[in-house]
Amino acid sequence: MPKRLIIFLFLSLSGCGQNQSIEQVSGKTMGTTYLIKSQGAQASQQQVDVRLNQINKIFSSWDKSSEISQLNRQPINHSIAISAELSQVLNAAIQVHQQTDGYFDPGLGQLIDVWGFGAISVLTNPDRKAIATALNNSSIVQTTLEGQKFSKKADVYLNLSAIAKGYAVDEIYKLLDQQGIERFMVEIGGEIKAKGSWTIGIETPAGQDPIEIKLMNKSIATSGNYRQYFVWEGERYAHILDPHTGVPVNSDLFSASVIHPSNLLADAYATAMMSMGSKKAIELAQRLKLKTVLILEKCDNPCLSKNVVKIGL
Repeated sequence: MPKRLIIFLFLSLSGCGQNQSIEQVSGKTMGTTYLIKSQGAQASQQQVDVRLNQINKIFSSWDKSSEISQLNRQPINHSIAISAELSQVLNAAIQVHQQTDGYFDPGLGQLIDVWGFGAISVLTNPDRKAIATALNNSSIVQTTLEGQKFSKKADVYLNLSAIAKGYAVDEIYKLLDQQGIERFMVEIGGEIKAKGSWTIGIETPAGQDPIEIKLMNKSIATSGNYRQYFVWEGERYAHILDPHTGVPVNSDLFSASVIHPSNLLADAYATAMMSMGSKKAIELAQRLKLKTVLILEKCDNPCLSKNVVKIGL
């Protein structure tokens, strides 16, 4: 599901070697932009673009010829072989689905399309009947994955947009590491992974200073939709769906950020937290020992400074 970018760089390195110049490579991918900053050597943009194009051809819901688009057109009760990469990411998504009590669901493609949050544009918001119909075909539990064999028992559309960018960040990090670059930072659509020590900032509500986070060989993913609200049935909603109801959430969270060695997992956990709200997000972070920064838009109970809840930091 779509996420607004609310993370940015302070454009500074921490630690030694700060006098060395910082090289930069940037471009477009996966419906967004990417940025690579490195110290001591420049990344090969050609190799980066080739790898990103490979990933896009697997996971893009906007590309009708991508592997996931072709998979979504397959009939029900029909087993099909999928690539090792799609199997790997889908397995991780299913794991997060189980860990988050279904608040992260890679099978929401039908609902995402009905609401117009994905590749299909819609002129009006759906009615309750259309939502119910889509909801009946929008859960990963209606699918089976055995190794690299995938099948579905209902007309489920996979949508991995809330985890694929995190996977791409991990893969480009791996590529640059293999190139021998000693200090670098990879950012795709707001998801960041750093080798060495870098300082980034998490955006806060208007009038508040950004929250500084130092990343040392770690990644961070942030989910938040505070700029993308719409009115439906007289209420204000964000562009983040509750997989249990099929309706966008009216969350008390401004944003959720997760710091983790895997950007793929950080991406998925942050999305789930925005869907479930602050109380369950705090419980999830504590149960899984996730380093988390939650910024509350609504704060009925006493919070830390500026409505910020930090867990494990």
